[in-house]
Amino acid sequence: MDDLKNKLSKATIKVLSPLIRILLRFEVSHSEFSELAKQAYVKTAYQYFSIPNRKNTYSRVSVLTGLSRKEVVRLSQIDEKHLVETKGPLNRATRVITGWVRDEDFIDKNKQPKILPLRGADISFETLANRYSGDITSRAILDELIRVGAVHKTDKHTVQLQQQAYIPNKSQTELLEVVTDHAADLLSTGVHNIMTENDDPRFQRQVIYNDVPEHIKEEFEKMSQEKSMQLLIELDKWLAQKKKTVIAKPDEKRSRVGVGIYYFNNETENKED
Repeated sequence: MDDLKNKLSKATIKVLSPLIRILLRFEVSHSEFSELAKQAYVKTAYQYFSIPNRKNTYSRVSVLTGLSRKEVVRLSQIDEKHLVETKGPLNRATRVITGWVRDEDFIDKNKQPKILPLRGADISFETLANRYSGDITSRAILDELIRVGAVHKTDKHTVQLQQQAYIPNKSQTELLEVVTDHAADLLSTGVHNIMTENDDPRFQRQVIYNDVPEHIKEEFEKMSQEKSMQLLIELDKWLAQKKKTVIAKPDEKRSRVGVGIYYFNNETENKED
């Protein structure tokens, strides 16, 4: 048990280090982080460590987390409305791009996104935005997609999709939202694989080589990005088609599913592969 605790301590520091870099970058102090950690402990204890057919009590959560009962009461009563992330332009822009690559009205016979006229009652960027962006105007959505390089104007009257993903490369708030979602999904897969009691592991693999020269690294980065995007587009189209054509049973459980792919580059001293 001591060896496991030691490994878990090292793992905690390793996992926390990238997060601490973000917190320090935005001047979040240790005391502020400590408060957030306590909130997370209490929320997780309630969500995942309840006893079947019994309601979790303040006292039980106190025992589980090591926090005082008074502290658990205080943390449990924090208004979660102040903690929930808002889903604004990021989601709207993503939905517009998703509609552009999935909706049959906006793809050609080769299943590629059409070049769209800016306006028109028929098939245009305006109708695309009205269909998928909610109450945000097509002009606002277009300006945002052009800003991040996802869309460009082919001439004064038409626009073309440049990349089949919305990457908010200038908004730190939106980038933080993307990073948070991806990191949480990756960690949830790892937690499932560690804690599952049945033979049902989720796919979690990496390709890693040490001591890779710079020119090979650059070539690999480009190739991995291209092939990863191809796979993600293929998976996206498969899921979109299934959701459109397959009817779920009335009592069937629903889940949020997906696959994430990421590239990493850590400069290190030369090591044996």
